Amino acid sequence: MFTKVRETLFGNEREAGFTLVELLIVILIVGILSAVALPLYLGYTKDARLAEAKALAGSAMTSLSGCVQVKGTGGNCVVSEVQQRIGLDTANTTYDGRWQMSTAQLTVSGTPPGLTGTISVAGIGGNATGISLAMFATTTGVVLRCDTTSATPPASTSSGISC
Repeated sequence: MFTKVRETLFGNEREAGFTLVELLIVILIVGILSAVALPLYLGYTKDARLAEAKALAGSAMTSLSGCVQVKGTGGNCVVSEVQQRIGLDTANTTYDGRWQMSTAQLTVSGTPPGLTGTISVAGIGGNATGISLAMFATTTGVVLRCDTTSATPPASTSSGISC
């Protein structure tokens, strides 16, 4: 009878803890899971930052398109004309200080009218530092080029990587 009471209160001595092998197996499994998950997480965060830059460039493209349509054929619009519409301060930096739009200009020309120009966005603060992209408007469409290792936006449609 006292044996049952002792086992109920203090447990069985054989089941007092984990063996070294059990602990090593758990540590090994956790290590493998972290080795797989960390690179995926870092890739997802880089993609999220690029999506933020693409949204800013897309906003600029939309605002500049409206601006040049108002001016008509031969009209040209630059970032200073649409700064407040896309959330930039007078230094062409987002209000949170993470992104800077170094270039943003569009021109409408030709028959039928077509847009040409460049929009460049660079990460300058926080976790966006060192990421940049450029959006090139051509008469046949828009080309988006990224550089995830430099704050200098790609200079042409053939530099950087496709994003």
